[in-house]
Amino acid sequence: MASGRDDVDQLLGISIEQLTKQVPFRHIPHRHDFYHLFWIESGNGTFVSDGRSYPLTRGSLIFVPPGQVHAWKWNETLKGYVLCFEPASLFSGSDRPYRMLHDLTQFSGTTKDRATFQIAGSTYRILRFAFKNLADEFHGSAEFRCDMVRSQITALLIRLHRLCLNPPSVEVQGYSMQLTNRFLSLLEKEVGKLQRTRYYTSALSVSPRVLVDAVLAETGKSPSAWIRDRTLLEARRLLIYTDLTISEIAYRLNFRNVSYFVRFYRRLAGVPPGASRGVQV
Repeated sequence: MASGRDDVDQLLGISIEQLTKQVPFRHIPHRHDFYHLFWIESGNGTFVSDGRSYPLTRGSLIFVPPGQVHAWKWNETLKGYVLCFEPASLFSGSDRPYRMLHDLTQFSGTTKDRATFQIAGSTYRILRFAFKNLADEFHGSAEFRCDMVRSQITALLIRLHRLCLNPPSVEVQGYSMQLTNRFLSLLEKEVGKLQRTRYYTSALSVSPRVLVDAVLAETGKSPSAWIRDRTLLEARRLLIYTDLTISEIAYRLNFRNVSYFVRFYRRLAGVPPGASRGVQV
């Protein structure tokens, strides 16, 4: 799968580029190990994400989490920005906004036939100004540049979070939220491998009941549901976008045998794995 970034700040783990011309190979389905934000100010095109296509127009903003298979193409020249960032480099361990990023990831998965956000009116002007200021700061050399870039990206993520969710009243982050963030971060590192909940309780040094209660309280989903859904998503990606055999996919995703994988996939997807093989985006 195609990948790559230009002009990366290695200290911050980010890049921000203007969309001023067509980018080679981006029409080929690919994925990255970092987050993307695509912001469109003019032009139109098509974005493809995990087999779904939808139009890009003025005010489209697309949130792409790590590992999501995507491609995009132009019908005419698109103008705007592409922001790429890695939370582990950009934020300190205690300040990484994993819960916010996971909320945005979940929300982006619900927008099946449109961009993650379609921005208009005063919000469009605010975001256009925010992306321009971020790009200017990133490419500049003013004092406290790194701190300013971090704060601007954090403010941008908070604004997007407020657009898509109605979070509860602000309160001090408690133990359950911290534990949930650690679980979700570890889950992403496993890249869809099917693990038992006890694998995560051992890695996090907590009891099964403590983890289940925390994750349920913070997300409304049990750890086992998170694990199952992430494995199913990765299985679909591998079936559609790779030439791996079903046996190889089962092995990669940590299933003890192929028949177990086939039963798992059929139960959750409603079709056998072979039915997803060769689906075109």
